[in-house]
Amino acid sequence: MMQLERWSLLIIRESMLRGLTRFNDFQMSLGVAPDLLAIRLDELVSAGVFEVSPTSDYVLTPKGLDLEPTISALSSWSEKWTEATPSGRALRTTAAWPITRTPVIPSPHDLPVDDIVMPDTAAKATAVETAATPTATTGPPAASATPAVSIEISLLGSFLLCVGGEPVGPLSVGSQRLLVFLALNDRHVGRAAMAGRMWPEVSNERAGISLRSALSRLDAPTREAILTASAGLRLAETVVVDLRNAQALAYRLLDNSGSVRITDLAPASLTALSSELLPDWYDDWVIAEAEDWRQLRMNALEALADQLILIGRLADAAGAARAAMKVEPLRESAHATLIRVHLAEGNQSEALRVYERYSALLHLALGLTPTDRLSALVEPISKR
Repeated sequence: MMQLERWSLLIIRESMLRGLTRFNDFQMSLGVAPDLLAIRLDELVSAGVFEVSPTSDYVLTPKGLDLEPTISALSSWSEKWTEATPSGRALRTTAAWPITRTPVIPSPHDLPVDDIVMPDTAAKATAVETAATPTATTGPPAASATPAVSIEISLLGSFLLCVGGEPVGPLSVGSQRLLVFLALNDRHVGRAAMAGRMWPEVSNERAGISLRSALSRLDAPTREAILTASAGLRLAETVVVDLRNAQALAYRLLDNSGSVRITDLAPASLTALSSELLPDWYDDWVIAEAEDWRQLRMNALEALADQLILIGRLADAAGAARAAMKVEPLRESAHATLIRVHLAEGNQSEALRVYERYSALLHLALGLTPTDRLSALVEPISKR
């Protein structure tokens, strides 16, 4: 069962009586917030009341056109009862259901019905209607608000969404991409710019429809964690993103002011810094972020190894150095870090072996030789 609430009825009326089919036309005619209009249109499309044409028009389906007797009956009712209700409250129904002139949009509470129930249609969760006319409250507020549901988004290794500690899925491809885009940006991003970057191969209007559809398919807690404003969309500060935590860790390790915490030297740090950002995603906006993370984590892994050397955890330091070498096998500074670890251990033969392997690899790949700085690390032991 699907309940068609007031704003949905207004949208159907505008399409049926005024022939509106474009998103911008609905918005201008109804004066409704874009977010609310997008959600309602997506729900009506999912319910089979509208369909989206190849030109991005919202067209009533036979199922939607079947509502014509209901819409006409509501219009007739509103024209008849234009004065006052028995309680004395005036109804602005002439403005609510005009047929021959430009509508003056009423408060949803002035419409003559609460909802219409349509059978054989899957119910959809209703988003918070930030733009709807606020309802009056007759009592004191609740003693305590319901605690917010924890939401975690993982981008390292692979995508994963957890709500309340439980994995959520499967998500549509569009919804996954929406969450990933917002997780990669810690500021408001304009809808048009966001849609254009995520769906560059289609028209701007079609990209906007895809964005609204992706947003509407999220479950209620996740959708409410996406903040909407005139500046665009962003994730709430309470949403936990593993990449952001790993980036903060990397910056602390690279900071020379002593901001490193004891927990930053735990094995979990090596795991986080060794993880790639969505390695199986090939969108341009993901690849660019993945390269930035690659460079940052290589530096952070070497810094982690240096910190571990200072406190004598040499085996862990060697692991961090090798992780940096796996990210970029030709990176000299990573090999230099591992050589320092072996020298601190007193393993001179291991230090020489690392140097010789790197020297051979560098010559084979690029025809180069190690720098004097690297050679100086093993010079005291290579001449013995």
